[in-house]
Amino acid sequence: MPNLTISKKSLAKNAKWMLAILVTVLAVFTANSWLSVASLLLLIVMIKLFWQPGEPPILLYAACYQWMQACILTFEANLQGHSIDDMGYSQAIVQAAWLALGGLLMVCLGMRVGSGSSFAKKSQESVAAIAAQLSVKKLFIACLLAIVAANALTLIGFSLPGLRQPLLALALLHWVFVYLLTYTVFSQHRGYAALGIIFAIEIMIGFLGFFSGFKTVLILVLLAILAAPSAMRGIRLRSAMLMGVLIISLAVVWTGVKKEYREFLNEGSQQQIVLVSVGDRIDKLLDLVSELDNEKLEVALSNFVDRLTYVHFFGESIRTVPSRIPYEDGKLWGEAIQVLVPRLIYPSKPVLDDSKRTSYYSGNRVAGSEDGASISLGYIAESYIDFGPWLMMPVLFIWGLVVGLTYRILVRSTRFPLFGYACATIVIFLNASVLESSNTKMVAGLAIALIAMYLVQRFFAGRLLRMVALPVRFRKDSP
Repeated sequence: MPNLTISKKSLAKNAKWMLAILVTVLAVFTANSWLSVASLLLLIVMIKLFWQPGEPPILLYAACYQWMQACILTFEANLQGHSIDDMGYSQAIVQAAWLALGGLLMVCLGMRVGSGSSFAKKSQESVAAIAAQLSVKKLFIACLLAIVAANALTLIGFSLPGLRQPLLALALLHWVFVYLLTYTVFSQHRGYAALGIIFAIEIMIGFLGFFSGFKTVLILVLLAILAAPSAMRGIRLRSAMLMGVLIISLAVVWTGVKKEYREFLNEGSQQQIVLVSVGDRIDKLLDLVSELDNEKLEVALSNFVDRLTYVHFFGESIRTVPSRIPYEDGKLWGEAIQVLVPRLIYPSKPVLDDSKRTSYYSGNRVAGSEDGASISLGYIAESYIDFGPWLMMPVLFIWGLVVGLTYRILVRSTRFPLFGYACATIVIFLNASVLESSNTKMVAGLAIALIAMYLVQRFFAGRLLRMVALPVRFRKDSP
C-alpha cells in the first residue's frame, strides 16, 4: 500500500482555509448574521482574486482597505451585540452596507479582469536580477535627493495652479525610489539602517504636515516587503507584521492629537494651511503626544474606528435620493471626467467642493473648506446617486476595469518590471484604494499619475536604474 504523506505547506494552506470557513460559519450567530457572512465571504473572494506571490499586492491592498471601511461598522455592532440599525446612523444604513459590499465586489471583478493573468512567473527572474544589481548606498542618496525635489515640486505646484496636477504627479517619483530601496534592502539582506533613516525622515515629514502623510511611507514599505515570492516567511513576514502594528498605532496616535495640532498649525484660521515654523511644530507635536494617557487613547481608538467607517454618508444619501432628489443620470461621473481637462487649457473650470456635495445629497451639513475640512461621499455612494442601486453596479465594474488596466499597463509596459511594480503600487495606492474618495479626485488623480509614471518608466527607467546600480554593467533583461 503506498504511503500517504501530507506536506507542511499543504497542511498550513488547508488550515488557513478551514479557519476562514469556521469564522464564516460562526458569523451566522452574530447580531448581523447575513451581513457578516457576506462580508467574510467577500474577503475570501478578494484574497483568492488578488494574492499572487511574487507580484505587488497593491490590488489586494486596495480591495481589503475598502472592504474594511465597508464592513467595520458591522463588526463593531457585532461586538456590541446589536444590529447596525441601532448604531444611531441613518435608517437606510443596512441597505447602504449591502450596496457597498455589492459595489466593492463589482470593482474587484473589474480589477481582476483588467489586470489580466498573473505576471509573476514571467517577471520574477528579471525582478531578482535587477534587485541584485542595485546599490543600497546609491538608492539611499537618490531617496534623499528625491525627497527634496518632491517637496520643491509640491511648493511650485501650489504656487502655479495651472501646472499643479502634472507637477504633483511628477513628485510621485520619489516614492518609486523609496519602493526600490525597500525591495533591494530585503532582497540583499543589508542596508536596513539606510532604509530606517529614510523611513524616519518620511514619518517626520508626514507628521509635521497638515494631513496624515506619514501613512504613505508605512504602507508603501509594507507593500514592497510583500511583493516578493518569500513574503509569507522569514524576516519579510515578521517585518510586515511589525509594519501592520505600527500603522495602526501611529494612526490612533494621530487621531488623538490631530484636531488640536491642526488648530495650532493654522493658528485658528480654520484653513488647511501651515502657519508655524518647523521647530514650533515639533515642540507642539511632542507635547500633544506626551499628554496622551490611557483614557485619551481609548477615545482616539474609538474615533479612529468611526473615521474608518464610510457607509453612514451613503445611508444618508439613500434616504435623500431619490425620495427628495432624483437620480442624477451620470452627472457626478460626468463632472469627474470633466476634471481631466487641465486648468491651463480650461481656466474657468469650476472647483468642486466635496463637502458641499456631501451636504446636498446627504441632507445634513458637514464641515467644509471654511472649517478646514473636506468630506466626500465616496465614489460608490456617488455611483448610487447617479444611477440607482442596479445600474451603479456595471459602472463600478468599469471603474475596477480601469484600475486593473492601470496596474497592467504600468507593470507590463517596461523592460524593468521592478520599476513597474513601484509605479503601479504608488499610482493605485494614492488614487484608487479608499472608499471615501470622490470620483472627481480619483479619475483625475489616476489618469494624470498614470500618464506621468508611464512616460517616466518608458523613457527614463533604464537611465534611473543605471544611476543607482552597482559599479558593474547593468543588464537590460526582458521578462
